[in-house]
Amino acid sequence: MSEHAGRRDPHLAVKREVLVRYLDAWIPAALRSHRGATYVASGAPDFVVDAFRVVGEFADRLGGHHLDMVIIGAAADPAVLRELGEPPAGLSVRSVADPGDLAVAGPVLAHLDVVEDSALTEPDAWRLVASLARGKAHEVLLTVPAAEQAMDHRSRLGAVGLAYVVTVELVADDGRAQLLVFATGDIRHLATFKDELWAVDEFAGIRYRDPRDAERTLVDISLTPHLGPLRRMLLAELARRGSCTVADLQQHALLETIYRPADAIGALTSAASAGAITREPEKGRLTPRTTVGHREDHRQR
Repeated sequence: MSEHAGRRDPHLAVKREVLVRYLDAWIPAALRSHRGATYVASGAPDFVVDAFRVVGEFADRLGGHHLDMVIIGAAADPAVLRELGEPPAGLSVRSVADPGDLAVAGPVLAHLDVVEDSALTEPDAWRLVASLARGKAHEVLLTVPAAEQAMDHRSRLGAVGLAYVVTVELVADDGRAQLLVFATGDIRHLATFKDELWAVDEFAGIRYRDPRDAERTLVDISLTPHLGPLRRMLLAELARRGSCTVADLQQHALLETIYRPADAIGALTSAASAGAITREPEKGRLTPRTTVGHREDHRQR
């Protein structure tokens, strides 16, 4: 993708890099399955071309394995398939007119972008998610329009077996926002996805926002992000619990925020320095085994 294309549509640029980064991590793990694996692609043709290129980088590992790339929605245009060229041995590429008839095997990753795909409606995407989410190795990367009164996607995904979810708003400089949702049945893959989410290049024009942040703070994309929203959310959780270990709050950060467990250490260290929390032991670096407590007389700023 050209630099000019990224400037024209910063949302698309960020989503493409997130997809490529996660595919680069997902494919080697998926290929270890003796049942083969399935990648479901939708959205802009750029997504399909990117995915095909990433798979091609693992051509030397496809021998003796099988990866099925299924293209749905607008991206299933025959012109897109022709652009891909000949797939490497071990990769099959096919388009499906009716996603409701989709049969899959082994680990599954479905990339469904309702915003970029005029042929894929949000109800259709959710029906497909429900039909695919039948195992721990099944997961989905979904993009839908962001709305202030959006339904709780976590509950909906949890109901179909995808227990580990992160939702992040991609917000452009002009305020336009899209909601990126990743859901999996494997907590390790949730951690991997978040690592890739924050490793994305710092594209001008897009910042992240945690839908659960009451102050709706915009955060620059960075390997060392601003931790203000996380600090507020961890202090609120600590006030609810009274006290717990740092490891407990790291788990909360992983499961309930857009941040990574390692970020919780930084947020809690800042809170301890400001006198917002108690800690035991009182000195030394915070570790996962450190016990922290809510300080009721601290006035949050």
